Amino acid sequence: MGRKVALVRSAQSIQAADSLPSNVGRASRVHALIDAFGLNDKLDIIEPEPLDNDALTIFHSEEYIDCLFAIDSDSEYSYGSNKSDEDDEKDRQQRFGLVHDCALFEGVEEHVRYAAGGTVAAANILVDGQVQIAIHWEGGRHHSQRSKAAGFCYVNDVVLGILALQKRFSRVLYIDLDLHHGDGVQDAFLYSSRVMTLSLHHYDRGFYPNSGGEISEGRGNGAGYSVNVPLQRGTNDSSFIHVFSAVANKVLTAFDPEVIVVQCGCDGLAGDPHKIFNLTSNVFARSIKTVLGWERPALLLGGGGYSLPECARCWTRLTAIACGYDIAPEADVPEHVFLNEYAPGFDMLTDVMLIEDSNTNAYLDSIVQAVQAALPNQS
Repeated sequence: MGRKVALVRSAQSIQAADSLPSNVGRASRVHALIDAFGLNDKLDIIEPEPLDNDALTIFHSEEYIDCLFAIDSDSEYSYGSNKSDEDDEKDRQQRFGLVHDCALFEGVEEHVRYAAGGTVAAANILVDGQVQIAIHWEGGRHHSQRSKAAGFCYVNDVVLGILALQKRFSRVLYIDLDLHHGDGVQDAFLYSSRVMTLSLHHYDRGFYPNSGGEISEGRGNGAGYSVNVPLQRGTNDSSFIHVFSAVANKVLTAFDPEVIVVQCGCDGLAGDPHKIFNLTSNVFARSIKTVLGWERPALLLGGGGYSLPECARCWTRLTAIACGYDIAPEADVPEHVFLNEYAPGFDMLTDVMLIEDSNTNAYLDSIVQAVQAALPNQS
């Protein structure tokens, strides 16, 4: 492709990402495999700076950030020993979603600052024109709201990155490939006609985050600019590629974006513990090749994914594609520190499951037709 590519990472940002309880050690595996294939020599490495509070509160509320960081280096809450203060603080954490899957943990501040700082750094080098493709695999935390943590997401780096991109680009297209609906990003730009969100995800009653079932959810000036593609259990490569190709091209024509952000969550892979979609890395490869083929500046982000080897395989392959070539799924995993985790095949393949794809051709075609009807500026 001949376009300049940058990968945003540093030893500190990888360590910060590795501390996230839902993805312990994932970043180290991803970057070790990228380096094992020699991709670090084919792109620029940009070291991110941790984002300060002023930059975080461009989107998030000050009250939320204050509560999020109300923990000292000894992992003791800042209220001290007063029982009343302790109860008040716990109530405040509940209000801001800092419980259950988003409970506070040691290292949360560093994780948040680097996750956001990496995505904003990637956006800024696109704004400055230094590169045409920027990658930050530790980003893509798409569930967090302005004043609430959600779905393992303590910060919405995606929103912060899009806001940074808007310093140069008038129209930003956000594509979300995660198994789960990109609700936090959609909600942030629900009333905007400058950002179009396209989320392809599983939707079913009771499945987190219980949103994304409506094809179009934009409001006011944003009517037609929040597009959802709800897919059924067992979605395989053929179904996903069919609907993505049709919908993405219609969105491209209708919106004509100046820059594209893609959240490449891997929890739809057949090897992910969710075992809901039945995808291989071919889906992500085809999708990214399509997007990069539009020849617009692009920001590639990570997201969900709870099998460490599967994420490493997929994002390493996408890194290679950004650099202008592909890695065959049958390729051997090179010797490196985590090689034993790729047993027994020691290759880049994702083994599919023997499950039925619940999407019918008629259902997929109906989605494409509904998207066509919902898009703005359509006659």
